[in-house]
Amino acid sequence: MADVVVLSWEPQRRVLVYVPVEAGNGGSAVSLTVPPGSAAEVSAQCEKVSLPRVGVLEVDDEVCLLELSGPAATRCSARWQRGSIRLRRRVGGDAVGEVRPEAVGLTDPDLAAQVERIGSFLLFERPIGGVVGCWECEGGLSGWLERMRARRVEAAARKAARQAAVEARQAREEAGRRFINPYTFVPFPEAVVREPPAGHHLLAAGRLGGMFRVRFEFASPMQAPEGAVSGQHLRLPGASVKGAVRSLHETLAGGCLRVLDEEFVPSYRDVAAALAARWTLAVVEEVTGDGQPLTVRLCDPVVWVRAGQLRQAWGGQLATGCRVSFDPPKQLTSLQRYELPEDEPVERGGDWVVLLTDAGARRPQTTLKKPGSYFAACGRVGDDSAVGEVAESAWREFRRAVAGAREVTQRRASARTGEATADWVPVEFRGQQIGRRKAVTGFFDRGDVLWVRRDGSGTGVDGLRMAAIWRHVGAGPLGARVPAHLLACPPQPPAVPSGAARPERGQPDEFERGHGEAEQELLLCPSCRLFGAADTVSREASETARQRAYAGHVRIGDAVSPGPVELAVFSRAPLGAPRPGAGQFYLGYDDTAAASTGTALPTREWGAQPDAGAPRPVRGRKFYWHADPTVQDVPRHAARDHQASSRMRVERHLAPAGTVLECEVSFDNLSEAELGGLLATFQPEDVLGRADRLRLHLGGGSRWGWAAAVRRCRS
Repeated sequence: MADVVVLSWEPQRRVLVYVPVEAGNGGSAVSLTVPPGSAAEVSAQCEKVSLPRVGVLEVDDEVCLLELSGPAATRCSARWQRGSIRLRRRVGGDAVGEVRPEAVGLTDPDLAAQVERIGSFLLFERPIGGVVGCWECEGGLSGWLERMRARRVEAAARKAARQAAVEARQAREEAGRRFINPYTFVPFPEAVVREPPAGHHLLAAGRLGGMFRVRFEFASPMQAPEGAVSGQHLRLPGASVKGAVRSLHETLAGGCLRVLDEEFVPSYRDVAAALAARWTLAVVEEVTGDGQPLTVRLCDPVVWVRAGQLRQAWGGQLATGCRVSFDPPKQLTSLQRYELPEDEPVERGGDWVVLLTDAGARRPQTTLKKPGSYFAACGRVGDDSAVGEVAESAWREFRRAVAGAREVTQRRASARTGEATADWVPVEFRGQQIGRRKAVTGFFDRGDVLWVRRDGSGTGVDGLRMAAIWRHVGAGPLGARVPAHLLACPPQPPAVPSGAARPERGQPDEFERGHGEAEQELLLCPSCRLFGAADTVSREASETARQRAYAGHVRIGDAVSPGPVELAVFSRAPLGAPRPGAGQFYLGYDDTAAASTGTALPTREWGAQPDAGAPRPVRGRKFYWHADPTVQDVPRHAARDHQASSRMRVERHLAPAGTVLECEVSFDNLSEAELGGLLATFQPEDVLGRADRLRLHLGGGSRWGWAAAVRRCRS
């Protein structure tokens, strides 16, 4: 027999509804169909008392025994309030009383606070054996507690998973924002030992010739060369292999800087500042077929006009070169420039020419949190305007500055892929299109508008720029920042003594009298003696034509896979271009303090204050760190979402890690030391006594760790 709380009895259907007491644990309401023989007795028990009531019930297949001798029960709703459980009747809502949580089986305050979610509480009129009532819910109180604890565990697991996902996302975002320098520098040697090469006229005594084969096994994915086809033999041109091998040989053997643009000077973006008074707008008058401006018509004065005023005159047709008319202001603003008042009308046509430039340097919001304004420079020009001749030096400086412009690099990338580029670019500010401007190409057409700087006389032009805030060229060429002994080997003949007569044009000099003798006159570094040296010296037209290049003694054939290689198509992130202008990385300078004043050039720039005494030197030869991009948290080698439409994003074929290529290396007229240096370049770990195999990057994507190959030579 079991204690129960009988909730209801339906004689016609013989359905008895009750809840088990289970020492206060309770349970779900049970609907019991009473056997016909017991229905009368059950009816008699239920009719003599009010329900719900506590009783004793025993049931088997044929008999149902019920005795309702216990106290009455009240079906209540429960609510947590100030540390106790308040009970109210389910019907009517009258307050019944309150009980302590422990009295109804709730010892956990956190769970007791959720008492409203359990179900009804059947409060006994008087306690039975210390039990004040029981719960009406699925599985009783113990079932509800178990479910709540399980939910707690699940909720904690979900919270932990969400937190882990948030932290992982934040870590990825932070890693994506974090600058990872993929390269380092190997210091330059203190000296370069230059000696005469062996020559090619005969095989000298004690010198060697022969060949060996090299096996390259790639420890990371390799970018396949252009034209590679999946499922066929993979071929890497021998010139690519030779370039990588020579670069490493120059580092190991102390060679010269064979490929070095000694005249290189980087360009930088301008900081926001007012232009000097010598700068003004101009319109190109004469131009060469190569896009070099020869003369320009100078504008005077220059007035800055709001884009809204210009659009009232030209609407959606506003573009660089449009002509407008207005009454110019008489006074300068605090920015030391003329600005047209906002209420001044602007009309289409006239002698004022408009220059629209990129809006990137303009603030969309002022320091007072007000919407910013786009001002366009307008210059007055007419037939009576002065015409200035553009100095050659101005054009050269402009070409150096424009070489680093974003649109120029994008056009070069598009040209490589055959993608068309627009000549006109929309100008947008605060989400609205203002008009169109000429794309920055580095060249000009007649009628183009630009900024020019008047020379000292005021009639010529010694500076060009595309915008008021644009780019400037640094100072201190690359050739002055590397040790003189590392400059490319100059295969020059001996200097002619002072007063000695030079040979007549067409007559051989000492250098040219014999091929063997000429080669002996050269002094080449170890790398140039092996791989050769090109003659890059320019000469005047009046000089005798000479060829002072030296052919190398090492030939490297194409590297070919032994069998077909399956390639995967991969959307590669833009490679961009090296930025040696980042002086904080490329130049040797230990003081990391910022520029001393706000107007001083940033310390990173070539020509900044640290270069005042002597140009800061280049740190050394640049090499990329080895890494496997496929196992890094941030796949920097993959094109990201914001790069999906970039012109620099390209599809490339990748050979998997483990790909093997083999090539043949032949040599002639090498000394034992020179041959040893060549072999050491292919297998440096043998010379350095290292157990691990050192790697060499072949092909593109070195910055991400692509194509890191271990080598093994065999005869």
